[in-house]
Amino acid sequence: MATKLAPRTEERMFTRWDYKVSGWFSSPHELEEKPGVFVVATQDFKLPFVLDVSESDNVRFCVLNHDRRTLWRRNALGGMLYAAIYTEDAESPFLSEFQRKNIEQHIRKLEQPVFGAEDLIAGPN
Repeated sequence: MATKLAPRTEERMFTRWDYKVSGWFSSPHELEEKPGVFVVATQDFKLPFVLDVSESDNVRFCVLNHDRRTLWRRNALGGMLYAAIYTEDAESPFLSEFQRKNIEQHIRKLEQPVFGAEDLIAGPN
C-alpha cells in the first residue's frame, strides 16, 4: 500500500546561497521528485547547520535512499531539516547536471559541510 501525502498548504521558500530555496522541511517526503540540489541540516542552531549537500535528477528519491542517511541522523543534534534548489528548467539533461554540480560546489564552499566527497567523520565500514 502506497503512502499518500497530504497536499502542501503553503510553499516555504527562502533565499540563501544566492538561490531561491524550497524548505526547510522536517521530512524528506516533502521534497519534490525533481532535479536539483538538496541540503541536509540540523536544526538546533540559530540558522540550520548544514551537514551535507548533493545533487540529483530526483531529489526526494536520492535523499530517501542516500548511503549517508544514517550518518545524517546520528549527527543531527536537534532533528533533521531538508531543503532543495530545483533546476528542472535547464534546456538539456547535460546542462541541468552541470548546473546542479556548480550549485552544489558553491554551497559546499560557503558552508563546508561535515559530509560529502571527503567525509570528515567516517562511519562504520
